[in-house]
Amino acid sequence: MDVMTRLDGSRFRPILIAPAAGPVTEWGHANGVQTAVVAAGDWAGRVALGRRAAALAALILRMRVRIVHATAPTCYRAAGLAGTITGIARVCHLGFPPADGELAWSFQFGPDAVIACYDGQAREIGSEIQRIRPRCRLASIPNGIDTHLYSHRVRKSERWRFGGQHVIIIVGHLSEVKGYPTFLRAARQILDAVGGCEFLALGGETIAPGYRSYLDRLAGDLGVTEHVHFLGWHPEVAEIVGSADVMVLPSTAEGLPLAVLEAMACAIPVVATNVGGTPEAVVDGQTGFLVTPGDHDALASRITRLLRDAELSRRFGDAGRQRAISLFSLDRVVEQVERLYGELLG
Repeated sequence: MDVMTRLDGSRFRPILIAPAAGPVTEWGHANGVQTAVVAAGDWAGRVALGRRAAALAALILRMRVRIVHATAPTCYRAAGLAGTITGIARVCHLGFPPADGELAWSFQFGPDAVIACYDGQAREIGSEIQRIRPRCRLASIPNGIDTHLYSHRVRKSERWRFGGQHVIIIVGHLSEVKGYPTFLRAARQILDAVGGCEFLALGGETIAPGYRSYLDRLAGDLGVTEHVHFLGWHPEVAEIVGSADVMVLPSTAEGLPLAVLEAMACAIPVVATNVGGTPEAVVDGQTGFLVTPGDHDALASRITRLLRDAELSRRFGDAGRQRAISLFSLDRVVEQVERLYGELLG
C-alpha cells in the first residue's frame, strides 16, 4: 500500500486487486488508487483457480497491465496463470518464510521475479527458486517504513502509558508464533525486578481466533493481569509504539518484522528473537538485544537491563533510528521496486 502511493506517477500507474470489497478497497478509493475486485480461488481447486485467472486475464487486457505483482505466494497462482496467458511480467513478493512445498505449488506459472524481504531469505530460497524457475530473477528488497510517521519526535502519550514508570510493548497478532506466552512469563520476572512497569500488547486475533482467552488465563496464573493491557487492533500505531520505552518481539518465526523497524524508527530499543530477518534489523548490543525463542529468562534479563540503564537505552534507540533511516526507509524500498519494474519492462 505504501509502495503504491509512492511510485513515480509519470512511469507507473498501480491497480489494486482485492478478493472482496472491504477496508482495503476503501483505502484504495480514499488514496486515489484504482481498485478492482476479483474473487479468491487460488487454493480452492482447479475450477476456482481457472475462474479467477480468467477474470484477472480479462482485467489485464482491458486495463493494459504490463506487470502483475502478487504480495505473497498464497495469492500468486491465479495471477501467475493470468500473466502467462497474457504474456506480461510476473512478480511475487515473499514476506513470512514459505512453508515446505509452498513455492513449488504456488509457482507453477512463473514468476519472472521473486522479491525476498531480507538477504537471508534470498539465500535460503535461492536454490529452490532456481530449480523451479531457472530464469527467475531473485531480488532482496527489505520491508520499508515511513520514517517520518515513525519518528523519535513522536511524543510519549500518557494515554498509552497507563500510569507506568516503564512501558514495554509487544506488537503483532495474538498467536503462539509471536511469542506471547514468553512475553507474559518475562513480564512476571520484570515486575519482580523493577517496579512501575506496564505491558502493552498491540494486535488482534488475526490468525488464531480465541487465543486471547488463553493469554488472559496465563496472565492470571502468572499474576500479571493488572499490568498487561491487550489493546487489540488500533489505527494509532505510531503514537502507541512511540509511547513505550522498550519494544519486544519474542517470535518463533519471522520475515522482516515491520514492528521492529517501526520501533527502531521511533528511537526505541528492541529486544527480539534471533529468527528470520530480525538480526538484519536489530544489531545485538548496538540497537537492541537478540535472544533465543522461548527463553523468557533471557528476555526478562535484557529488558530489565534496558529499564535500569537509561543511557544504554538512549544509545540503542539513537542507533536504531539511524539504521532504520539508512536501510529501511520507504523511499529506498520504492526506488528498488521501480528499478526492478524497469528491468522487467526492458
